[in-house]
Amino acid sequence: MELTRGAFPNCALVDWDDVIKKVGNEFDNKTIKYITDLENAPSFVLHNSFLPRTLKNAWDEVREQFNISVLHVYLSLGADSPTFGKHKDEMNVLIVQAIGSMTYFFESESVVLNPSDSIFIKGGEYHEPKVTNPRVTLSFSWE
Repeated sequence: MELTRGAFPNCALVDWDDVIKKVGNEFDNKTIKYITDLENAPSFVLHNSFLPRTLKNAWDEVREQFNISVLHVYLSLGADSPTFGKHKDEMNVLIVQAIGSMTYFFESESVVLNPSDSIFIKGGEYHEPKVTNPRVTLSFSWE
């Protein structure tokens, strides 16, 4: 895991209006995914190619530095919203915080991400995200 602070200022400019437009588009196209439990506000996984202005600017900013092929936008509506729990991804992942903050737990440490902060996670590395407040997190991946 590699942590970088403040490297992606356009990602910190993602606004709720554009996120809500993306949610609407995902519902309209039946591409939205949910992570739910019975006790907490849900999390949404947004993954189609529709990117309103501030999300497109974030995509462009990261693409200038990395050969990314996939963007997933994670939206959680409250503290303790569910996540995929402890898991590993097969692909390399660059997590960039856009709105709110997130905590990520790794084998020997934890990291708090604030807007424009990022962590690079190599494919196969276990990590566990923890939602601490309403948030939007951008997950960029490539082989």
